[in-house]
Amino acid sequence: MEPRSRKRKTTRHRRLKRLSPPRPTGASTPWPTIEAFFESGEGDISIRAVSHFPVPRHTAIASDEHNMLAALVRRRGESLHQLLDRPEQALGPAL
Repeated sequence: MEPRSRKRKTTRHRRLKRLSPPRPTGASTPWPTIEAFFESGEGDISIRAVSHFPVPRHTAIASDEHNMLAALVRRRGESLHQLLDRPEQALGPAL
């Protein structure tokens, strides 16, 4: 049995308009200093649990390749958003 040859339908190709990549208009988060710190590629921020007894304690530590720039412990009743506001304020003078 011979394989059948099928005729392909020809379709018209549409040209798509190429859009230029969006230009950054500013910070995409409520923490522009932290965002600039990340974009510089020179440091990182770690959020970790330190101890689990009797109550878990969390820290936010900002550091670059050589130094620890800020180390903050989450206060009682403080939300994660509020915890990130504090490194935002602390990193301003350090950068």
